Amino acid sequence: MGVYDNIMKSTDSGIRSTLPEQYIQRKAMRMVQPSLGYLKDAELVEHEKNNGTHVRMWRYTALPARPVPLYEGETPPGEKVTQTAFDVTTKEYGDFVPFTDWLDLFHVTKKTDDIANLLIDQARLTIDTVGRDAICAGLNVMYPGAVTSRASLTKSNVITYALLKKAVRNLKKGGAQPFPDGFFHAKVSHDTYHDLMNVDGWFDIAKYQDSGRYEKGEVGMVAKIKFFEVDNAKIFTSEDYLYGTTGSLTAYADFDVANRAMTVTATMTEDVARELEGKLVYVQYTISGSPDVDYVTPMCIERVYPSGTANETKIIFRWVPGTSTTDNWTTAKSLKIVPSGGASNGDEVHATIVYGQNAFGMVNLGGKKKEPPIEIIWQKPGSSGSLDPLAQRGSIAWKVPFFACAVLQDDFIVRIEHGVSE
Repeated sequence: MGVYDNIMKSTDSGIRSTLPEQYIQRKAMRMVQPSLGYLKDAELVEHEKNNGTHVRMWRYTALPARPVPLYEGETPPGEKVTQTAFDVTTKEYGDFVPFTDWLDLFHVTKKTDDIANLLIDQARLTIDTVGRDAICAGLNVMYPGAVTSRASLTKSNVITYALLKKAVRNLKKGGAQPFPDGFFHAKVSHDTYHDLMNVDGWFDIAKYQDSGRYEKGEVGMVAKIKFFEVDNAKIFTSEDYLYGTTGSLTAYADFDVANRAMTVTATMTEDVARELEGKLVYVQYTISGSPDVDYVTPMCIERVYPSGTANETKIIFRWVPGTSTTDNWTTAKSLKIVPSGGASNGDEVHATIVYGQNAFGMVNLGGKKKEPPIEIIWQKPGSSGSLDPLAQRGSIAWKVPFFACAVLQDDFIVRIEHGVSE
């Protein structure tokens, strides 16, 4: 007897009206988290209920080698762990489908099952998209050939073996470690997989001698990278708005380069602040000199929150320290925050993510492993009281109470931006 039959089994008091909710809940638990393509390999962070809306994550600096022998009876001075704490705001996600009393509420009918499948697929796609956008907000970016920016990419700038080798080299130089299988991992679009089959040295999964060697979604390997094809691949296109219907944010900023913090004076609602968090944007500004120099720098907005002063919002940016751009920042500057956009000629820009262990983390769905990864809410007709006086309307909903995802180590993840062939 299967799960469906167990749930539908009659009892002395008849079939309970909560059984469809239990059925969908169990189905969601089986189907959502295991099928999150982008979030495979994420470090899980536990976040219990009633513990605020922020989750603290950490970035660690690797310990240096200590090629000094130990002396008899003498204890070495030891090392100090260097770590950077950052807070990620958890957010709720969910949606629902209304139904009428014509849907048989006390049985899991074919129509109920179809609605449940649609909602579960929507939940999976939503969480995977949120995680994907966070993972693709890393600042370690590479382009094919002589291309130096996303704007100048065209469809002819496809992914190459040389570029993949450089990506692996950069990861190794940054201290990233491959996974226990001996490979770095990568997420690719369907179009990119098509181009990978033309890359020198490509070894397709169809050629694996042992069919048990591959993981779900794996399509092949090359240059010490295992590739996983995802349905929800990140593709950069032209963007008109930074948030809502606002195309840009112009602000006067005070910079704290040492702490990678920037305070801007702007009027911003809490909803807008939450929408901006985790977003990859471009920051445009000018450094005075002879002559003046204009810069456009990609940055990730890590956190946005009120600073305590009226109409002043503090934006914490994440960027790669030590670049010539950030080294020249002064304490005050006028700037413009704009969408990161796509290629200037309108071509799609595909993002291939190559990463090692501990590159990114996510809040465990449900907060803790013992909690359901997704909450199913079943409102039967009549549950709305006077708003539904004839008990005609109900709804089936899904909700993830709190979720967040973030890059933990920029040096451990590379985003290759490239075109794809037709």
